[in-house]
Amino acid sequence: MRKEVFITILLAFVACVPMFSQTTSSLPIWERKSAPAVILGRYVDREPGDKDKHPGGWGNKESLKGGGTPEITTDSVAGTFTITWDICYPLKNNFSGWSVMLFPGDTVRVDFNKKAFEEYQAYNKETPYDRITTPKLQELWKKAIHIEGATFELPLPIHMNGIDLGVTRDYSIAHAHDTFDEWREVCWNEFQDVVKQLDTLDLSTTKKEYHRMMIEQNYLNKLRKFMFVKKSWGTITDEDSLAMYEKQFTFKDPHAPELTYYRNTLGFLACLNNQFNEGRLYIQANGLEDSPLGRWFKELDEAKAVMAQAKANQLVDESELNALSPEFQTQIREVQALLKQESSGTEGKRRELPEGAPQEWLPKIVAEHKGHIVFIDFWATWCGPCRIGMKEMETVKEDLTARGVNFVYITDTSSDTNDWVKIVAQHAGDHYIVPKDKMQEMQIPDYDNAIPHYLIYDRKGKFVKAISGWPGKENMMLELQNVQ
Repeated sequence: MRKEVFITILLAFVACVPMFSQTTSSLPIWERKSAPAVILGRYVDREPGDKDKHPGGWGNKESLKGGGTPEITTDSVAGTFTITWDICYPLKNNFSGWSVMLFPGDTVRVDFNKKAFEEYQAYNKETPYDRITTPKLQELWKKAIHIEGATFELPLPIHMNGIDLGVTRDYSIAHAHDTFDEWREVCWNEFQDVVKQLDTLDLSTTKKEYHRMMIEQNYLNKLRKFMFVKKSWGTITDEDSLAMYEKQFTFKDPHAPELTYYRNTLGFLACLNNQFNEGRLYIQANGLEDSPLGRWFKELDEAKAVMAQAKANQLVDESELNALSPEFQTQIREVQALLKQESSGTEGKRRELPEGAPQEWLPKIVAEHKGHIVFIDFWATWCGPCRIGMKEMETVKEDLTARGVNFVYITDTSSDTNDWVKIVAQHAGDHYIVPKDKMQEMQIPDYDNAIPHYLIYDRKGKFVKAISGWPGKENMMLELQNVQ
């Protein structure tokens, strides 16, 4: 880390955080169901020759079906785009510099003024410490984006402090030798200061309740940054000292009874701003699993376990499925039905995992191709470099197959099932989908939980080489040409 670089921590609600409509008297209704949420977008300042498709965006990782990508259709001539998420609980659709909170069944209309947004971004960059309090910034924002039908809000006029404003050298030095207990009190005092500011604002009870939850999540994020502050600006470099401090960290917190987000299922909306799952970890550490939000997370975990079985084409007991909440059942049954359909193409073959423990799967898969060179591609539907590699290998697949190379593709259940089925039909070879939590148990050679990852075996089934990251078609061909 270069010491002369000023490290800035961008808060989710510093850009634009969701809120409730002006007429709402209570927190928004979260109807528990499975239904698409649709964003209908339009560029309002298009000029002849503009070819913008849609502002690049993505969703949170909390998606039962997985994949993290919606269905997108565009009209580059009219300057319109439609983004459809198939969800069974709230999801935050993030764009560059703004976000929209979506509930199942929502239809959201977005008018986007690109030039005004560029002006907003430029002004925001010039006045980084005034981005919350500057009226001009809010005025520019209103000119840039108009949204109807979504929970949405401009930044609050609250002055954040401490780590929110960036880890300066002085701040890092001041807290370099804090114990974790001392650091937690620093974070708590900063949290209370922000809450006091919130209490002075002329907001409805609804809005204050929501924004307090968001501020609480920021408090949890600060707790996690305990070690980050110590390492910033190279303040502490001694490994023993860092290890000592790291052992002190815990989400166990005497202040937990004073927080509110876990007391309402809608606290999940605040958890979407967590970068590293702080909300759930905090619930577990403080014995709050029986709180409303804790119980919902337990339901979600149970549904995800069943979904992983369904996506991996493993038998799901009907009684286990029926025990889940209906919205989870809907999506799991959709996945089961999709995988039972006949392949729409003649290229790839959807294969069931071999019997036995996960560490037996790879050897058994390789053994099925005795006498052939085996090329195994670990990938995911949401992985851009993976898809590039697969596409480029298609141009040489016929020649490699003639040489006796067999192709095997393995993804995990983070892949979107609809996309997986389509891609399987386009790529000849054997395709497997593995429960995500079983990937590490497979004992994949030189695998560091990163994709794309490739394995090459010779004709006798002996492991030859592991390759991490897409090396390019020419380099991959050289690697395969050296295998007998």
